[in-house]
Amino acid sequence: MRYSAAGARITCPCCQNDTFHLDYKLLNTSGASFLGFDWANKNAAILICKRCTHISWFMEEPTSDN
Repeated sequence: MRYSAAGARITCPCCQNDTFHLDYKLLNTSGASFLGFDWANKNAAILICKRCTHISWFMEEPTSDN
């Protein structure tokens, strides 16, 4: 799929491809992990380039252009 962020089309900074897989990763903090509160940490959206597999991280989910 193709995605945009802040009104701009996203392209891979490594290979200039414009199709990605969307996934989510937990942003762990040492304090929350130490106290057993990993569930309270924020998630980040990641886009994985379908051509070269470079991963780009986003604090707000990019919008799908498809």
